[in-house]
Amino acid sequence: MLHASQTPKRCEISTEQIRLVCELTADRWQHTFSVSTGGKWVDVLSSLEGSPEDESPASPVFQELLLDEKNAQLTEVQMFGRSGKCLYAVAVGMNTETKILDFDVSARFVGAEMPKRVTSSYAGGDWAVAETSPPVATEAQSGLQLAILDVPGMPPCEAHWFPTTGLKIGYGDLSGVPTTTGGTTIRWQYQVSWAALS
Repeated sequence: MLHASQTPKRCEISTEQIRLVCELTADRWQHTFSVSTGGKWVDVLSSLEGSPEDESPASPVFQELLLDEKNAQLTEVQMFGRSGKCLYAVAVGMNTETKILDFDVSARFVGAEMPKRVTSSYAGGDWAVAETSPPVATEAQSGLQLAILDVPGMPPCEAHWFPTTGLKIGYGDLSGVPTTTGGTTIRWQYQVSWAALS
C-alpha cells in the first residue's frame, strides 16, 4: 500500500518496504531514501545539498515542492528551484506496481555559459557500479538497484560511487554538450528499484 503525507517542511511517500522523505533544509528540499529493516527505517541515500553561496551546487537546487497523488499505485513529488543562472526541476514517481522510484531531472541554463558539471549527489550506502552503458548500481546492504536511463538527444549519463564523496549521477563533464545563447537544457533520468526487498 502507498502512503503519502505533506506538511510545510516535510513530505513523505512510502510503502511497507521503502520510504522517500523530502525535508526543507535552509532554503532547499533535501530527499532521503530509507528501507524498512527489522521494523525500523534505515537511511540508504541522502541528497547532498550545498548553500546559496555555492558557484556550482553539489545537487540541483529545489525550493518548491508539489505532492501529486495520481492513483492507488502511483504518487509523484515534483520539485522546482533556481540557483544562479540555472532553473532546476525534478519529477519523482513512486510506483508500487513496478516497485520503482523514477527520477526525471532537468537543468535549464540561461545564456551560453555552462558549468563544468551538473550532477545529483548522494551520501550513504555501499554501491557497486557496473560500468555498462547505461550504468547500473547495486547497494550492498539493502539490495536496492539503481539504473541510469538513456535520454533522447542527450549524451550518455554517468553514475560513479566514491567511498569518500558518495554517489554521483549526471554529467561530470559538460564540455561536449552543445550550447545556445538562448539557453541550454540538460536532462538525466534514473530509477531506484526495491524489487529485491520482497
